[in-house]
Amino acid sequence: MRINTGVFAIAAAIIALPTFAHELTLNVNNIKSIKGNLLVAVYDKEEHYNANNHWVAAKQVKVAGTSMSLVFADLPAGNYAIKLFQDENENNQIDIGANGIPTERYGFSNNGGSYGPPLFDEAKVNVDKATDIEIQLR
Repeated sequence: MRINTGVFAIAAAIIALPTFAHELTLNVNNIKSIKGNLLVAVYDKEEHYNANNHWVAAKQVKVAGTSMSLVFADLPAGNYAIKLFQDENENNQIDIGANGIPTERYGFSNNGGSYGPPLFDEAKVNVDKATDIEIQLR
């Protein structure tokens, strides 16, 4: 049985290629109370961002201070939009008042969302190297 070594050489070269994965660090500020969790979702497609599903990365982290840094490692190069909120009562959903305004603090990448969630294009951040962004909870 004869094995073509050229096929193995090509396969080895493909496996050895760098993955070009990058790190995204979120510096979350303006946390008013040290209770509950931060729930964070990272989206790479507008339709998923709008529907709040199929995120590419997510975290739930216990609130430990008035500012926190969260790291998402191994993200492929691309555009990402981030949504997060502080789930103070730990019911895993953002609570909304009778007027339709969230009663728990929230934030978005690029700090949009003064009058409702920003569009994906307004919130997207290009990650093509190690990237740090600031998110102010409101």
